Amino acid sequence: MEHNMESSMSKNSVQYLIRNPFSTLTYEEQIAIKQLGRPTPDLKGLVSKSKKDNKEYTRHFHMDTYKKHTWLCGCEVEQALFCFPCLCFGNETSWTDCGVKHLGHLSSKIKKHQNSFDHLQNEVNLKVLGNGTVSDEADKLYEIEIQRHNEQIEKNRYILEKYLKCVQFCGKYNVSLKDRGDNNAMTSDNNYDEFLGAVELCKGCDVSLRCYLEKSTSIDWTSMTIYDDLLDCIFLVARQKILSEMEMVQFISIIVDGTTHVSNTVHLVILFRYELKGNPVERFWGFLKAANGRDARSLSQAIMSEVNSVLTDAPYKIVAQSYGGAAVMSKVNVGVKEMYPYAYYMHCHTHQLHVEMTQAISGNKEVQMFFSDLSDMTEFISNSPQMIDGITGNRSSRTGCNFTAMSGTLNTVYKYRSEIMRCMDIIIDTSQQTSTIKQAGSIKRLLSDSVFVVWLAVFYEIMPNVYSLHDRVYTAALDDSADERIPILVQQFERQISDIRNKVPDIIEVSSNLPDVNVKRKRSEYYNNFNNHENESRKQSAIDICNTLIDTTKDRLEFTKHLTAVKLFQAEKYPVYTKKFPIQLLLCTFNCYPFFDKDRLKTELDVMYFRDDFRTLSGIIPTHQYILKNNMIDTFKEVILLLRVLITVPPMTTGQENSFSTLKRIKTCLGNTTVEEKLNALTMLNIENKMISDDTDFNKKVIEMFSERNNRCLDFKYKTK
Repeated sequence: MEHNMESSMSKNSVQYLIRNPFSTLTYEEQIAIKQLGRPTPDLKGLVSKSKKDNKEYTRHFHMDTYKKHTWLCGCEVEQALFCFPCLCFGNETSWTDCGVKHLGHLSSKIKKHQNSFDHLQNEVNLKVLGNGTVSDEADKLYEIEIQRHNEQIEKNRYILEKYLKCVQFCGKYNVSLKDRGDNNAMTSDNNYDEFLGAVELCKGCDVSLRCYLEKSTSIDWTSMTIYDDLLDCIFLVARQKILSEMEMVQFISIIVDGTTHVSNTVHLVILFRYELKGNPVERFWGFLKAANGRDARSLSQAIMSEVNSVLTDAPYKIVAQSYGGAAVMSKVNVGVKEMYPYAYYMHCHTHQLHVEMTQAISGNKEVQMFFSDLSDMTEFISNSPQMIDGITGNRSSRTGCNFTAMSGTLNTVYKYRSEIMRCMDIIIDTSQQTSTIKQAGSIKRLLSDSVFVVWLAVFYEIMPNVYSLHDRVYTAALDDSADERIPILVQQFERQISDIRNKVPDIIEVSSNLPDVNVKRKRSEYYNNFNNHENESRKQSAIDICNTLIDTTKDRLEFTKHLTAVKLFQAEKYPVYTKKFPIQLLLCTFNCYPFFDKDRLKTELDVMYFRDDFRTLSGIIPTHQYILKNNMIDTFKEVILLLRVLITVPPMTTGQENSFSTLKRIKTCLGNTTVEEKLNALTMLNIENKMISDDTDFNKKVIEMFSERNNRCLDFKYKTK
């Protein structure tokens, strides 16, 4: 529509010249506008009223004014007077941008303007335009040169965009990109078959692309330099997009997790979660590097450095923080909350509770080795049903003998330790495979080792409670009374672990004195002599583990007030809320997030509870979207604020309506990507491919950034006159 309006305008009209600066037009267009001359419409609507000595005066514009001043022109749309030469060559805004719309003191305004230096200079420029001077001819040649240059740039950018799409294709579908070769080139020998295959496919479908590449000698399009630079630009432009989104939203949550790369390197990934168009999004921001190590202080500094670079002067914008994947992560939240007072530390469904609690106690080297040995045992035994039958005595039912998960292995090894040792003897005597014999011998020695057996006995008591808490919290989080049940579950867990802590000396004493346990055998540094000093030290370690589990559970599940706020939007209770407003729920919510207008929020909720249309909307997301759809943000401005908070905070379980896991996708991506140098960019391409594809200008922005980089063998920058 706007294009049609512009095409219908006369090229010498004021509106056309404002929208299309004279300097950007071609020489031929400028001459044509000069020949058309200034527009002199009858401005009947240009009327000014004034008052003097209690008398009102009305001034009308007269066409004779055009005759008196040959530079004067008018605009029927704006009903204003303009200077035609200055519109073409630039001058003060009152005569070029907005025009003169008041006829008071018009004569003095005209006199002042037409006597100015800039106006006289522009009149001369307009009159000499097209008179065939040497400078005009030079300008024509320069324009031709620019036109030819830009035509070549258009071709270069076309080819570059094709390569950019091939890079995006590999990232979007998580095509495995392996290590580069010695020649810094992408060839099939260096495992770049997928990328080069995508390029070849494009060449087969695009004749102009194929011809261009066959004739091109100025640049090696298979160079890793181009590929790496494109990845860098993609990552930076994607970050700019995420940053622009975060500037628009009211609340943000931080999610940090430790993820393992295929190279067994642990990376800390940071996500930002927020509400966008009524739905929650979790954006991948990048992998963190702690400059001084992996202790809580270093990690806190690394996180704060990233957050502060994104959020400036917005201490109330962060409403939640969640951490996982490292033993010290739960201690990081204190430093963040000091700067962001509403950044409550809460458990997130992507951080499985039993896994996080196991990692919290993995700082002990013996515990690390114990779970590693148990994992190896699981892998060895679970692959042979016959071995399981041998352990259980060929029972038709294998109840209680489970090697499919860590919890099952722990219980089975504890109950059937002697049977497993006998089974390993049979394997050693009968197997023909050296590797199998070695593994069986290793497991047998492990099962008779005092250190392993002690920790087996300790965790046999502890871990069932950990797994039970995980399951019960998951179930409770889906319940209406989650905010009440979860604190009770935490108290129960504390009592259970405290009872085990009190029994630790007896557990260790009994397990270390079993008849088939070897306490004298000399082993590696992990399996030292089990003397009295080490026995006491191990008892203290077990007690510390119990304390750590209790503290971790309290920290991770302490904040559940957001679950209380969710109750305000349970549609099935609206009829009850209409009769008796849930004031305690409101007060709890306000104490947690005191930036609401409490009275206004209560009134808005009263209206919601009363209306039948809201009673059909069960949940925070449907309610939020209904308000957006019907343009009621100003009506329910406090409700919409609360809904945005609740959408932004990460859910505790996967069963909640605003739950999904970007972290799981990132872990999958890390498992398939071996190029660590460009890990941020490759992960961004894979995880945020929808955001990238939805931005119609994304590739243009990448190419613009790419073209600004120095030392290019090929030019990608347009020229202007």
